[in-house]
Amino acid sequence: MATRPLNVLWLIDHVCFDGSLHAGGRLYMNVFPRVDPARVTIHPYFLNASEAVIRTFDAINHPVKTLAWSKYDVLAPVRVGKLVQRHKVDVMHLFCFGASAFGRVASIWNRVPTVIHEFDTPTYGPYPKMFKLADRLLAGRTDFALAASTHCRDFVHEQRSVPREKIDVLYHAVPREKFEIARGLDRATARRELGWGADDFVFLTVTKLGPDRGNETLLEAFAKVHQQMPNARLCIVYRPTLYHRVPTKYQHIPWVTDPVAMRARIDELISKLGLNDCVSLIEMEAPERHEPYFAGSDLLVAPFESEMFSSVNLIEAMVFGRAHVVTDLGEPADIVNRWGTGVKVPPKDPAALADAMIRIAGNPALREALSQKARAAAVDFGVDAVAEHLTGLYTRLADRKQAHAQQVA
Repeated sequence: MATRPLNVLWLIDHVCFDGSLHAGGRLYMNVFPRVDPARVTIHPYFLNASEAVIRTFDAINHPVKTLAWSKYDVLAPVRVGKLVQRHKVDVMHLFCFGASAFGRVASIWNRVPTVIHEFDTPTYGPYPKMFKLADRLLAGRTDFALAASTHCRDFVHEQRSVPREKIDVLYHAVPREKFEIARGLDRATARRELGWGADDFVFLTVTKLGPDRGNETLLEAFAKVHQQMPNARLCIVYRPTLYHRVPTKYQHIPWVTDPVAMRARIDELISKLGLNDCVSLIEMEAPERHEPYFAGSDLLVAPFESEMFSSVNLIEAMVFGRAHVVTDLGEPADIVNRWGTGVKVPPKDPAALADAMIRIAGNPALREALSQKARAAAVDFGVDAVAEHLTGLYTRLADRKQAHAQQVA
């Protein structure tokens, strides 16, 4: 093993919900090329993938292969075992439930260390008892776990039976090109492209318009901000909310499956609050290009009212040095706690949100200090840092297995 790179099997259930890659897909797309092939050879597979996803990866000549297996295929563990033998796999990195179940069952006889990786918590109802039982039975075959957030980490521990000391939080990995764009795109240039005034103070949120996003709270807060800051502008950049299955807690909401109705609700509130002249609501279609908004804005606001939402846009805004105001929930709160890059406020509290927005906007020194922290912290989220983190994890697990084998011998 010391004379060759480690062979690591990447296996994931799927990488797309609503037409865009979710966190696992972005790791395949962005982190895979940054792993040093002299140290680690990754053998990437999808259990399943849509035609659109297959075309996306084919377009960049990505070597990932689609197996077209069902996540309920009883023969899948045997097939995973054959992949392990074919590639002489030293470590399995197993993304999501199906892959993590198949791989850990296969590890019972191949004894290859396993890393399970979870990006989400149950959205459509309680975690199924059958899954819980499978996780308990396979707990001994889990060498390590990665979770996409602190909320997800709690789920992996409490529902998936992995000890806390075996779980690490691994946030979104920012591609290199985002850092390159940030170095070359200044505030003035971005504002000219967007048609924003040079003297406006622009608050930005990048979001969706579905429930619990906090957009209504943000608009109420901004109405208070604008009274004290006539030059304040709010830009809401959003992508339509599309559910392949409506979460249980939203099924009673009549507009939840209608993107047009979602937009109409926000437009109506903007008009009701008298904010038509100072709020921009911009729909972003794929491929999303948020960079001018990050570069041109002055302060990012993440008013989420659920801890389940991703910090992807927050982290990418940090590359551009964007300080932020976030609600004290989930990933954004954890990032502020650990890196000190912004300010937290209680969720669903327009007055507290407005006060924080005004305070940071009116204190350039504080804003600059937070901005510098954001830029510095963003490096920790870059694809190179994540690739190095994973390489270190794989190496430790493979070394531990080798040391154990030598002790037994």
